[in-house]
Amino acid sequence: MKKKIIYSVIAISLVAFIVVAYMEMSGNTIDKHIAKESLEEFLEQTYPDMDYEIKRSVGYGWSDGTYEFKVVTKDSMAVETTYTFYVSAFEPYEVFGDSIHDANVDNEASEKLSAEAGQYILTLLQEKVPQVDSVDADVEVYSDVSEEWTPQLKTPKPIHIMLKMEKGNLTKEQMLQQSQEIQKQLNGESIDYLAEVEHSSIIAGEKYDYSVSFTPEQELTIKDVITIKDVN
Repeated sequence: MKKKIIYSVIAISLVAFIVVAYMEMSGNTIDKHIAKESLEEFLEQTYPDMDYEIKRSVGYGWSDGTYEFKVVTKDSMAVETTYTFYVSAFEPYEVFGDSIHDANVDNEASEKLSAEAGQYILTLLQEKVPQVDSVDADVEVYSDVSEEWTPQLKTPKPIHIMLKMEKGNLTKEQMLQQSQEIQKQLNGESIDYLAEVEHSSIIAGEKYDYSVSFTPEQELTIKDVITIKDVN
């Protein structure tokens, strides 16, 4: 009798181990469903007019906790194209990247426009915010654009603007003021963007790294100034 109990316990433990191992290797069914819903929401918001299907077969990367989905799109000529999307297996079930967008970007045209946008924005800002030392812009377009970049150029996604301020030792409050002025100048040109501003200051012998990220509609406050104190 005791042997039967022991064997039963061993069998149950083995089954439980196999089930847990399977879930670790293939992902949780509930999480998989929520991740798919997150991808559907992303696609509906980003490509509302696109004809697509998310395949039932789903891969799981147990080492990085991501689900791999295959999305098949169909154009007006019924030509199908398959794209791979990765979605986090954990809250908030973030969609990592946009493979449809990436596959359609014209790299040569985008590189040309990015350089033009960076120079335009640097010239624009230096009059009101002379602390701005450099501007890198990331403009992405789907087809070759013959004309030069202007703020009116329509792009599939907002342009990414990275600014560095090298001059002066700004306080956290001054960093906020400068970022607000940058936002004002960019908004005055009706540029659709995501901006990141960085600055390093040495105050009382200690180094502080500041960074601020913002969009056109965002109301900046002191809480948006991220501060990192260099302990070295």
